[in-house]
Amino acid sequence: MSTVHRLEESLALVFLAIATSMVFLSGISRFLGQPLGWSIDLATFCFAWAVFLGADVAFRQDRHVSVEIFVQRLSKPWQRAIKLLNLCLIALFLLALLVYGSEMTYATRFRTFQGIPELSYAWVTLSVPVGSLLLLTTTVGKIRQLLKENPA
Repeated sequence: MSTVHRLEESLALVFLAIATSMVFLSGISRFLGQPLGWSIDLATFCFAWAVFLGADVAFRQDRHVSVEIFVQRLSKPWQRAIKLLNLCLIALFLLALLVYGSEMTYATRFRTFQGIPELSYAWVTLSVPVGSLLLLTTTVGKIRQLLKENPA
């Protein structure tokens, strides 16, 4: 596993842990009558990044949910063709997310969090194009690997 992949996995875990902790801390503090206005904002930021980084980690390890009951009944060449088609559709979707996510990030550059006014909301929306780019890189790698395999 490369250094970038290990860093990505570690960041996804850290962001998920922080998001979970912030939601829990927010609930406890609200119960005690001292709500923390910034905790949910920080949880939102961390969760957005955890989702996209974690999606790439899971996709790279083929751990996403898939329904293959019908595809497995087909011949190997057809299975390969359907897998290639799926990967191409995923790549197109990720390209759209990359474009529209970049536009969204630009559009939210002046929006700030209510509880953390110093932090631009663009840092949250930036997770969409960055995560999409990471996922697109993984998808292209999977397409290249599939095309290199000997169709049997």
